[in-house]
Amino acid sequence: MTSTDLHRPMARLNLNLSKKYLDRCIKYYPGGSHFNFATPQRPLNIPFKRGEGARVWDLDNNEHIDFFNKFGALFLGHNHPQYLEAMIGGLKKATAVDMCDMEVEVAEALLARYPSADQVRFCLSGTEAVQNAIRLARGYTGKQRFVRFSGHYHGNADNIIGGYPGDTDFPTPKMKSNDVLNTKGRADGVLEAQSFLLQWNDAAVLQSTLEKYSGEIAAVIMEPFLVNGGGIAPAPGYLEQVRALCTKHNVLLIFDEVITGFRAGIGGAQGLYGIKPDITILGKALGGGSMPVSAVLSTKEIMSLYADGKVIFGGTFNGYTMGLVAVKACLTILQADTGCYERVEGHMKKIGELLVAAADDNDIPMFVQGLPNALTFHVDDVAPTSADTYSNKNKMLSNIIRETSKRFGIQFCPISRMYSNIMLNDSDVAFFGSRIGDAMQASKAEIDKTLEEFSKFGIK
Repeated sequence: MTSTDLHRPMARLNLNLSKKYLDRCIKYYPGGSHFNFATPQRPLNIPFKRGEGARVWDLDNNEHIDFFNKFGALFLGHNHPQYLEAMIGGLKKATAVDMCDMEVEVAEALLARYPSADQVRFCLSGTEAVQNAIRLARGYTGKQRFVRFSGHYHGNADNIIGGYPGDTDFPTPKMKSNDVLNTKGRADGVLEAQSFLLQWNDAAVLQSTLEKYSGEIAAVIMEPFLVNGGGIAPAPGYLEQVRALCTKHNVLLIFDEVITGFRAGIGGAQGLYGIKPDITILGKALGGGSMPVSAVLSTKEIMSLYADGKVIFGGTFNGYTMGLVAVKACLTILQADTGCYERVEGHMKKIGELLVAAADDNDIPMFVQGLPNALTFHVDDVAPTSADTYSNKNKMLSNIIRETSKRFGIQFCPISRMYSNIMLNDSDVAFFGSRIGDAMQASKAEIDKTLEEFSKFGIK
């Protein structure tokens, strides 16, 4: 199957009602949205009123295929019947209590899939789970710094967002003015005071840093598969080397599996690669996509700091009933649908092939790589092998494709990502194939105009 086989010319979608509603939203919400980064372009945010499976419908009744899936959180799909039934049942329980009658079964079901941990604490967002994990690591080790890596995203807190690797002798983060993760209002010196920032997939630079500064370093935190930095896999043996180095230097290894937990497999990337971190962070798909819930998992020894009251872990909605209902429902559905990963991966392989074929038809260079359930497309002659080879030009041209594709009923995720859900089917693949050719043809015109402007200033 090629893009030509499924291609039928179509006009851009009529988005008049959607745009009018968005104009009203701008009056009440800054930028007409609930989030933003320091990007020069404002995306077209399309309000949706209904979802089913892998499709969503906007206010103009246009049908879209959804590869956004709320930044990857919606792994079960829109209106999954078993998930909806569980949520409705949960609302009939005692929903605003400190503990409910599901605590044990949810913990046992989750921890059975993450043998690196004995205990769990639930909270709401990935950002707060990361900060709790760092605090826990500091409390356990008595050390202050943590090591993180270029291109990895761990939430929007002051101490962990943005920066690039600087001097390898004392590798505190440096800032660039054009960093989309730079922000006014950040506490002065917080990046430099708390962390070291290194290149990922380079065991030698980590070894050197730990040999020099392990007495200051409480933890090493990373995405075990670099989804945020371009869909890049760990180099063969790299995670094993990181695990050994952390053990040798008495530094805790934290896996941020907010994205990879459930998407890489029901046991996360650590299950895929057979590596046991000291602390695991889960979020997004953990709650099926419609309920906010995140988690910090670790050993009983480390988590005893909470039990003893030595480390604080606060939050009004920690372990709230509907969050636990969502976690149980998600685990139950994924465990029962034993072929869901292979089925969806097969569909996503076809989606990637159709995208590359449509790009080739329009003379647009294109690579697709990453986890099957979290693919990344790159508009470049070569696929990036590190976050630092993931160029701004690539990101900008990919953004053109993302924004143009919205006008043809294809919703990609920001930063060139394609998140699947388990309700994706053959009909969705055909729908994508019928739209992507026109989207790429329109994108080509915009890309050519952009590159022409670049050439005027000698930018390649």
